[in-house]
Parts: sequence; structure tokens; C-alpha cells
Amino acid sequence: MIGHGYQVFLDELERFAAEAGDSRCAAIATPLAAPLRVAVSGRRGVGRNTVVRALARAADWRETITMTTSPRADVAVYVVAEVVKPEDRAAIAASARPLLAVLNKADLIATTQPGRHPDGPTNAARVRCTRLSARTGLRIEPVVGLLAVAALDDLVDDTMWAALQALASRTGPVAARLLDTLDVFGVEQAVAAIRRGATRDQTRAVLRQLSCIDDVVDSIESIGAPVRYQRVLDAVAALQTLAVTDRRVGEFLCRDDTVVARMAAAVDVVEAAGVKVDRCDSAAAYLRRAVSWQRYSRGPVARLHRACGADIVRGSLRLWSKAGS
Repeated sequence: MIGHGYQVFLDELERFAAEAGDSRCAAIATPLAAPLRVAVSGRRGVGRNTVVRALARAADWRETITMTTSPRADVAVYVVAEVVKPEDRAAIAASARPLLAVLNKADLIATTQPGRHPDGPTNAARVRCTRLSARTGLRIEPVVGLLAVAALDDLVDDTMWAALQALASRTGPVAARLLDTLDVFGVEQAVAAIRRGATRDQTRAVLRQLSCIDDVVDSIESIGAPVRYQRVLDAVAALQTLAVTDRRVGEFLCRDDTVVARMAAAVDVVEAAGVKVDRCDSAAAYLRRAVSWQRYSRGPVARLHRACGADIVRGSLRLWSKAGS
């Protein structure tokens, strides 16, 4: 559910603006639809520019994030390689924006620990990131920037594809020694895919999956949930101003679908922070959830999470009411 709640609210607002023919409401919806602005930083030599290029291409596919060098970025991505150094910690601590750390060159971890992670060649990097996250308290995701760029930019042209096929067809000691000597993760995985009968597009998909770039984009959207929710709150405030003199806007804000959409955006925020929100299937469950989140919103939580709690309460009570209670 993370990352989609704001879209539910946006869809409702855009539908209402079209029905009412109200350009003011359409203008309020515009900032909600804007992609998250992502700025990338990191030490020299960690592959920062490659990660920027990979994310930019992934953003073209998703249309939910955009790369920027502006200090007004919504989300920060900090690139590390192998370990988190003291200068990394200092740079990360200085960030005033939601931040995701990415461990680039994750293929090097897999190739230096052969046979230890049978669940997949990038699993070694995921294990490393889990350990680094536990030590640093940071959210860290693995990525292989070069593979992501190669897959998303379709850099394997006809000549390179023919060379990979030729290499895959050789099973003798020369080909084995060549791979052992080069120790090129992408080549090894591409050759292995071809030997399994993969087509060019399927091999490209394998490289994209192994790059972990889509997981990184998912994580960016997750940590950007508070940014999107704040946009929802800003839109609601603007709509409430219009509602003073426009009854239709007031009715829109009170609609069941609108209230539940606000709840969905709030759920994204608290779940991104690791707080579980119960999925309900009965009137009694909706009421229990409302009571629970009423306590949460009155507890020692930040202002944004207090607003989230209030929206989850309202949405749960509206669903409880619709369930016939």
C-alpha cells in the first residue's frame, strides 16, 4: 500500500475538479501530481554519477520521481561503497530531508563471497545492507549502478549480444578461465541467462533485476511518503478555504471517498516509518482501529504523525459507519 495513498486522493480531487469544471481545484491538484525531486550525493569514487544516471532512467519508466541538483529536493539519496565511513555518517547526519543510503557496486560483494548465498547473486549485498542498517540506524539498499544503466539504456547492442552468445556457447576451459580472470558480474550473469535459453529482452530483464534499481526507487517512494502526505494536507487546507464560499467543495471534502483517500495517504506515512496498520474486514475491526489510532494521535508523536493518526481515525470511523454500525 505504501506509495499509493496520495494517488487515491489525487484521483478523487482531479475527478471532482473535472465534474465541477473548477479550475481552482485543478490548480490545487497540480502540486500533488508532481514527482518527488531526488538529489544524489556521496564521496568521490563510489559511483555517484552512475547511480544518478540509473535513477534518472528508472524515473523515466515510473514518472514518480525526478532527479535534481536543487537544494529544494524532496528526498536525498546518499551513495556509499563497501562500508559506511565517518565522513559518510557526518554527511548523512547533516541532511535535513528524508534520506535513503544506497550501497553501490553490490556486485563486488557477491563476487568476493562465492557460494555463500545460494538464494541469489545479490543476496550477499542485501545481507551486508541489513547489517550496516542495524549498525548505523540508516535505511540502506544495495544497487549495481552499471547493470542498471546497461539494462535501462539497452546498452547491449547487436555486436555485444553476439559476443555474449558466442561466449555462452563455449563450455571449454578457455571460456571458463576468461570469466574467472575477468570476474565480471554482469557478463557472468548474462552468459548464465543465455545458457538457460533467455532471449535478449529476457537477459536485459535479468540484469535489471540484479541491479536492484527498482527496489531503490520503491524505497525512495516509501521515504517520500511524508512529503506527499504534506502535499495532501496543503491541498486540503486550500480546499477548506474555498469551501467557505463554495458549498460543492465542502461537500467534496466530506465525501466518504475523500475521507478514506486521506486515510490511505496517512497509512503510507506511518507504514513507511515501520508502524503496522491493521487491515480490517468488519465493523468491529474498523472501530478497534479508530480507537487505537485515536490513542496514537494523542501520544508523544510528531505533528505530521499526529495528523496521520487523526486521518486514520476519521477514515476508520467512516468505514465503520458504512459497514452499518
